[in-house]
Amino acid sequence: MRETLASRKLRVARVVSLRVTDSRTVRRLNRRFRGEDSATDVLSFNTDFYGLRRPDGAADLGEIVIALPVAARGARQRGATLAAELALLTVHGTLHLLGFDHEEVEEDRRMKELERIALERAGFAEAARG
Repeated sequence: MRETLASRKLRVARVVSLRVTDSRTVRRLNRRFRGEDSATDVLSFNTDFYGLRRPDGAADLGEIVIALPVAARGARQRGATLAAELALLTVHGTLHLLGFDHEEVEEDRRMKELERIALERAGFAEAARG
């Protein structure tokens, strides 16, 4: 996460909350906020309000919520370690908080490239998706 934030050269320090939880919780959040009744691997919730700062001067960027069982299944399917999968999902969620998406082909290509760079810097090059 630190590598992802550092790569964006932000002017104000940012804080990201990370919650690793069960599939049921993520399914409930996904249904409530995205209208999809399924557990996904990672959700991101932006909480960056202009001008709102913590006492230490940092700005809250948002929260990343990872469903551990879904992440573990994804790691097995990709032949990755759970640590590598969690690193990928954390970077992926952070990029969403920074405004990146992957709905269009070019957006997806750019997001995967940013993931790869951040994961390499964090020592998880094997976690990057092709």
